[in-house]
Amino acid sequence: MRAYANPIEADWRKAVRIARLNLGKWIVAGMVAAGMIVGSSLPAHSQTGDTSPASSSAPAAGGTEARPWWRGITTDGFVSLSYTYNDNVPAQRINQFRVFDFNDDDPQLDVAQLVIQRAISEPKQFGFRFDLMAGSGVPEVTAAYGLFRNTHSGIAHHVDIPEFFVSYIAPLGKGLRFDVGKYPTHMGYEVIGGYDGYNDNFSRGFIFGYGIPFTHTGIKATYVFSSKVTGMVSICNGWDDVQRLNHAYTASGQLAVAPTKSLNLAFNFIHGPERLQNTHDQRSAYELVATWKPLSKITLGGDGVYGHEENGVAVGHDAIWRGLAGYAKYNLTSKFALAFRGEVFNDAGGTRTGTDQTLQGFTFTPEYDMNAKFSRLNPHFRKADGKFVVRGEVRWDLSNKNVFFEGSNPTEDRQFTRAVNLIYLF
Repeated sequence: MRAYANPIEADWRKAVRIARLNLGKWIVAGMVAAGMIVGSSLPAHSQTGDTSPASSSAPAAGGTEARPWWRGITTDGFVSLSYTYNDNVPAQRINQFRVFDFNDDDPQLDVAQLVIQRAISEPKQFGFRFDLMAGSGVPEVTAAYGLFRNTHSGIAHHVDIPEFFVSYIAPLGKGLRFDVGKYPTHMGYEVIGGYDGYNDNFSRGFIFGYGIPFTHTGIKATYVFSSKVTGMVSICNGWDDVQRLNHAYTASGQLAVAPTKSLNLAFNFIHGPERLQNTHDQRSAYELVATWKPLSKITLGGDGVYGHEENGVAVGHDAIWRGLAGYAKYNLTSKFALAFRGEVFNDAGGTRTGTDQTLQGFTFTPEYDMNAKFSRLNPHFRKADGKFVVRGEVRWDLSNKNVFFEGSNPTEDRQFTRAVNLIYLF
């Protein structure tokens, strides 16, 4: 099973909670302070999600000097806190088959993220991005093999660097962009999440957790053919690997098409050997992701994935997994919205979730946004201005097997959870 938490023994769980809460306080304070300190000498960044700075060759006031390249560097932050309660009351207090919200009845710092980058958009520009994240939820799952995940035990802890790459746009045609380093996967409707993009639902779906990778380390090239067509190819170490598991590489790509202003389609694939010291058996995944905005207040989405791995279950028995998810979000007002996700994930052979099963999930998430204007208290706090997001969530998971714990035994074919989530981004 790719995304899981190690069982926590009851006799020291209380101590772990106290340590986690104290850790969360220091992480949030430290990363926010670091962001404000680093950002104090850098330009302000809007919260619209547009990360493209002005060209480094733009003239300064008066038109006589070029703008220094470092003026294009921005710094931003993101913090997510949550609490989840499972009605099954599992003895280990672990939510089965959840990705980041695996801790039950335990307030946690999901993630605190600090982003320093120089975004680029024009040929002959150089840029970079560095993300540092910490917390008791997200980093433990996204940490890549050979970086913050131990290559022997497979255990990760509370810190991760999900993105660390340099970029260059070569003056070929309209501009051929290269990114080299560690970058998030191109696959999936849902994302790891951060200041420049988070999901409509608080919890992540089965496709995100079990059907596709989180990050890659390698090189990718992106070319915008027109306002409607963009292509990308990548060569990397594999699924969530900084250190290679074998001596081969993984190839992937994306064709993004926008046939209309309201409809976006992305065709994704990834192919390569993904098992330790095995370059023969290939793992492949193919995916179609769609986003449609029929009305200004309504967004609909879909994600379908098919995965296959040679001899993945046993010699002569391939692993196959399939997933289908639908998404809907309705903005009742500029601040209040409702989101829904329905999904099904079939893990034939049990190589992805640990059990040969079919999972279903239904998730409902209300959201309310508020401005965070710390500058009203003191102008020196201007860099901390941003947004608060408050979300609730109810989720119902089902399986065709008794895989969900009620007490200390896996006797249930369903679990029902409730959660509250607070986000702060600046």
